[in-house]
Amino acid sequence: MSDSEGVALKCILYIRHYLRLQFKWGVDVKKLPLPIQAGELARLIPVVKDTCLEDRASSILLAIFRAVPAFSAVMLKSIGQRVGAQSKISCYTQIVLADPPDGKLRPDGLIRIERGGKVWTALVEAKIGNAALDKDQILAYIDLAKSNGIDALITVSNDFATLPTFHPIAFGKREQKGIELFHWSWLHAVTQGTLIQQSDELQDDNQKFILDEFLRYFEHDSVGIKGFHQMNAEWKQVIQDVLNGAPLKKTAPEIEHTINAWHQESRDLCMIMSRALGVSVKEQLARHHVKNPEQRCKDDAEHLVDIHELLCTLDIPDSADVIKIKVDLQRRSICCSMRLEAPQNTKTNKPQITWLLKQLSEASDQNIHVRAWHKKAQTPTQANLAEVRKCPQCLVSEGKRKVLFSRFEVSMVHDLAGKFSGSKLFIKSLEEFVPYFYEQVGQHVQAWVAPPPKAQTKDVFEDVAKIA
Repeated sequence: MSDSEGVALKCILYIRHYLRLQFKWGVDVKKLPLPIQAGELARLIPVVKDTCLEDRASSILLAIFRAVPAFSAVMLKSIGQRVGAQSKISCYTQIVLADPPDGKLRPDGLIRIERGGKVWTALVEAKIGNAALDKDQILAYIDLAKSNGIDALITVSNDFATLPTFHPIAFGKREQKGIELFHWSWLHAVTQGTLIQQSDELQDDNQKFILDEFLRYFEHDSVGIKGFHQMNAEWKQVIQDVLNGAPLKKTAPEIEHTINAWHQESRDLCMIMSRALGVSVKEQLARHHVKNPEQRCKDDAEHLVDIHELLCTLDIPDSADVIKIKVDLQRRSICCSMRLEAPQNTKTNKPQITWLLKQLSEASDQNIHVRAWHKKAQTPTQANLAEVRKCPQCLVSEGKRKVLFSRFEVSMVHDLAGKFSGSKLFIKSLEEFVPYFYEQVGQHVQAWVAPPPKAQTKDVFEDVAKIA
């Protein structure tokens, strides 16, 4: 074959390929941005087979990015991408890239942000229902992103991550090959949409309607979006080992799986509370854990092995304090607590107790307990709230009637006994107990604020005025 014939053949193949893509995808490929070779804009009402649940869900999710800027802004901000009025967001589904290492690879979507002459792109891979994220597949998409100059890969599934910058599957830096890796749970998207809806942030009626329909669709049971509903398969055995005094190893698979499950449930609790309260509830993490999730897993595993506890701290905007959640495997119980600084503008501790009781006047549960720390005391006094109401002085240590308290702690303990080892029953009980504690205690208590200084006598102010 001559050179001219070879060139002619290549032209024919290119034209045939172009026409095939044009017919199949219904998109003018000349208008698709590089490196997309084929695909279409994300649609709110995608035309796909009934069995293609992931295609439908990812198309609707990405279409909302274009239709409701407030939604795309909050979702993209969670992965470090700030979008402004001048930013242009475009989203595509069922894309074929120009340089696929494997011709069968076809990501569910692509997000493209243009701003200030720069372009940021991310592949999107979605799983729904019981479909699990696959590490080998994700590694293949990382290779695909790398070979096409794409900046990031975002996975979306029913798995939960403490932060979108964490990933449910552990990847080393070498495996990521310089590609940013993020994860959204479907419930994270639904929660963010719900918060926007409840805040009355949207003024555009069309955007309100679109967001309402988005939430209506994804909240339906048939779609396949699930919350975290059970602990890991080894949960019962781990509890049995704790009760029997058997040695635990922090690097054992059953411990690692338990910590991973607990982290997912902690994230789910944040979203449950966010939707219930209409504010963004976050898990409070140590700074070094935010920067190093692997270290967090190691530290939590060590705490579980040594102390037999799982811990979580919920940070609720404008609340008096964080809610500390402690799961005690030895006692098979769940404890929720909040700490309050005691008022310091009194001469005795009696007004301090009265201040606390007034805040808890609407609390009705008989299982609420109060702990009180005298100043400079290492150990607290404690009593049931009902006992404190009958006899406030029961919190006062002997010989310390005039010693002020430094702080109070209000707590509730839920003993589960045999239900504790049930992987589903434990999660169900926890997700009922935490909102109940907030209803009984959290929404009523307020942090003490020192009063402003009172004005001095009139004569003093007149003397100051004369000097001035």
